[in-house]
Amino acid sequence: MLAMASIWKLTVPILAILLCFAITDASKHKSPLKASRQKRQNLNNRYDLRDCDSIPPYEPDTVVPTDNVLEKLREEMRLKDIDAYVIPSSDAHQSEYLADRDQRRKFMSGFSGTSGLAIVTRNRQYTSRNKAAVWVDPRYFIQARQELDCNWLSMEIGEENVLEPDDWLTGDTYDESDDRHAQLPDNARVGFDPTLLDIITYFEWNETFIDSPRDIRLVALERNLIDIVWEELVGGEENLPEYPGEELIVLEDVYTGRNWQSKIFYDDPNEDFEYTVRQIMNERKAQVLVIHKLDEIAWLFNLRGEDIPFNPVFISYCIITNNDIRLYMWDGTRRTDRTRYPDVYEHLGLGCSSGGSSCISLRGYEDFLDDMTAFGRGSRTIWHSDETSFAIYDRVRDINRIEEPSPILLMKAQKNDVEILGMRSAHLKDSVALCNLFGWLQEKMDNMARDIRDRGNIEYLSELSVAEEAEKIRKSLWGEVYHGPSFATISAFGEHSALLHYEVTEETDIPIHYDGMFLFDSGAQYKEGTTDITRSFYFGDRPPEKIKNAYTLALMGHLDLMMAKFRSQVYGRELDGIARQPLWSNGFDYRHVTGHGVGHFLFAQEGPARIGLGYFEAEQPIVEGMFFTNEPGFYDDEEEGEEFGLRIENVMYVKRSQTEYSFSTYNYLEFEPVSFIPFEPRLIDFSLFSRKQINFYNAYATSVREEIGRNPKLDSRGREWLNWKTFHVKYDYEWEYNAATMPAHTTYLICLMILWSLFRI
Repeated sequence: MLAMASIWKLTVPILAILLCFAITDASKHKSPLKASRQKRQNLNNRYDLRDCDSIPPYEPDTVVPTDNVLEKLREEMRLKDIDAYVIPSSDAHQSEYLADRDQRRKFMSGFSGTSGLAIVTRNRQYTSRNKAAVWVDPRYFIQARQELDCNWLSMEIGEENVLEPDDWLTGDTYDESDDRHAQLPDNARVGFDPTLLDIITYFEWNETFIDSPRDIRLVALERNLIDIVWEELVGGEENLPEYPGEELIVLEDVYTGRNWQSKIFYDDPNEDFEYTVRQIMNERKAQVLVIHKLDEIAWLFNLRGEDIPFNPVFISYCIITNNDIRLYMWDGTRRTDRTRYPDVYEHLGLGCSSGGSSCISLRGYEDFLDDMTAFGRGSRTIWHSDETSFAIYDRVRDINRIEEPSPILLMKAQKNDVEILGMRSAHLKDSVALCNLFGWLQEKMDNMARDIRDRGNIEYLSELSVAEEAEKIRKSLWGEVYHGPSFATISAFGEHSALLHYEVTEETDIPIHYDGMFLFDSGAQYKEGTTDITRSFYFGDRPPEKIKNAYTLALMGHLDLMMAKFRSQVYGRELDGIARQPLWSNGFDYRHVTGHGVGHFLFAQEGPARIGLGYFEAEQPIVEGMFFTNEPGFYDDEEEGEEFGLRIENVMYVKRSQTEYSFSTYNYLEFEPVSFIPFEPRLIDFSLFSRKQINFYNAYATSVREEIGRNPKLDSRGREWLNWKTFHVKYDYEWEYNAATMPAHTTYLICLMILWSLFRI
């Protein structure tokens, strides 16, 4: 017995030493890769970008020459005695996507991004100091250098020495080579179109100008100067682009859950809706409500249109009082004609004879501002949005003004039970379509000839062909209930995946091949709802360690946010860090919000809540019934080596959470996913997952199999791909912090403590 005890005393420490070596070795090899920030490579070596500093300046074929339009605009500025002219990126309704008729900034500069304010200056004495600039956020840094000619400064927001537009205009540095300032003269007049400039921008700039000693002033111009130049160059107003004016789509109650009458006033005593527009107006003592946002008007009247790309809305304004409902629709007389479109005519009740307060008065779009002027001269209290245009604001006297978020903003975002069911149905449809797409894509990769696997063949498989196949599959599967993409599809391979807002075209299209990252971000419009989803794949034998680590960490954050429970009155900014924490802990991050609201057969991005860093004045707390995206990612565009980007995006909705206790009067909320598409297990290091993350991952995989795998619309390729990607994972670690995630110094300390204890036996 003594001999056995002696052997045991020798054996246990030896085993402990071996165990420590094994654990510390595992911690070395399994710890997440720490990103090293190296100096940014010259972008011009990676992409075909302009180089305005070279002699002569270099401009790629993708730029649009602007000498002529700038010369004509500056002549109009001279006639109006204007020193700078502001060109917002939006239309009169602050839309993100624009109809061709409202693409004024693109017409002037050639830059086609969905966001980017432009300013053109005219120096009265020195024409060499004439400037033109576009402010772009990080999504569009590359695109701006591809599309802007050297007449334009690309003001990359957030970069060193790049000022805000108002600070740029007031800058007083007169060094001719200094582009940090506009170099305007004292007493300069900055012109703008009051229907396009929102009041948030107007008052921010006005405050900057007042604080400046240079007496620079904002001047509202009745006619848009870009329109004057545009009309001249195309030979008259009749040759300008027009709004599409397609047939309107009536959404029946089976899709909306409420008719438009019950949203504005009660028309059925048996229906018990929580609130109506007029109830909210009465509570705020507002006698007139002005609605300028297109998605709010479309939602309110249960109508959809096709006047703007990707967004099923129609060009319109609306004014609601206690006495009438005025709808100002572009080409409204034709689009609501009783003979041609009886369903629209009857839906809106245009033959209404029951009285003005419950009837719609259809008016011309061009009559809106005149009516606003008339209302503004009266004594009634007028409620307009705090994001409205200066043209609307300027027509209302301060004593009669309520300047607050539109009541429809929250009504629209908080979906009712019917809308929630519709959104779930839309995402199930889209999940089936995308599983079929990814099954098709996997088959194409598997059948790719060996001689093109390392470089690809654009005729065989490319970014554009995947985007086109997605559209083809959606149309073939869902027919008339499918109404096109909800935004421009991002189908990005290799270095293109590192660009936040890459849009594939015939000019930018590249082949997809082995050993590269592929990011696919796509959304659809169905009558039941709007979708938005992203998946990322790596095609090749063995993904690089950094890609696998980045994907794993992004997915860990994605799952953690999906599992979050929180109380009512919480803002999305307070949840954002949950999704970023795994990435942050390893030196990674991303430059976009984690989540945005999603509309019901409306905009792919809607307010008033979001999940993003920082304070946003218009943001409101998260409430039950809202839908959000959940889309952490990583974009490696600043280091040596292969560029890549990845993003993992699902849509989820907010529902009541059941908790054992309840603090104060708060309700508790949680998220539930409505997107059901497998993640990419080849890119996941499951040893980094906690037990809770593993369990949720497995539960999600089960949901994908049950919700999508049994759908008869799922084809054989899609089913094979889905089954391959949804296997369950076993949790093999008993410690909450296993060897794969434990810091090395902690592991060493534990080993020493074990050894010290054993040697004392």
